[in-house]
Amino acid sequence: MPVLVAGLLLGALSGGITYGMSLDGHLSAYAGGAAVLLTWLGCTYLAFEASRKRS
Repeated sequence: MPVLVAGLLLGALSGGITYGMSLDGHLSAYAGGAAVLLTWLGCTYLAFEASRKRS
């Protein structure tokens, strides 16, 4: 659950900053979505690597 919340918060932050700098709603939506996706993928990768090192 913390990974989900972190991804959503970082996506909202990234989208908000992008919208503030460009005033383009579509661009900020894409930036926010990319930030959410990359956060989830990064956290999943770290969890996978941590579990693999334990084995």
